[in-house]
Amino acid sequence: MSIVEDLEALPVFAAATHEQLDQVAKFAEEIDVPAGAELTHEGTYEGTVFVVVRGSVAIERHGHAVNLIRAGDFFGEIEAIDGGPRMATSRAIEDTRVVVVNHRDFNNLLDAVPVLRDEVMTAMEERLERVDREEG
Repeated sequence: MSIVEDLEALPVFAAATHEQLDQVAKFAEEIDVPAGAELTHEGTYEGTVFVVVRGSVAIERHGHAVNLIRAGDFFGEIEAIDGGPRMATSRAIEDTRVVVVNHRDFNNLLDAVPVLRDEVMTAMEERLERVDREEG
């Protein structure tokens, strides 16, 4: 399958057109990540967004798992939108396939697809509230 076909199969991208996803796919990369490999590193400036196509990823803060991202979900949106450092480390907990999108293309897609922007912003707010509760 192509990146566009993989993204089209995910509910989060249902509102995006084939052409919009094709534009993102031109700059995206689909990679297979072995179980145990880290994708992001807490405290670093990395800026990419990951969409899980197959498998699952643990989100860890200060060495403790705080979330599980499964196929069809995404992570890294907070840093892609605000430009800050990673709030967490992410680690594949099984062999996983992800689509990696740079922050610029991700933000362009959000501008082009308001429904997707709304969904991403809602997820981001929920994640930030969870972080506040953990630290509060």
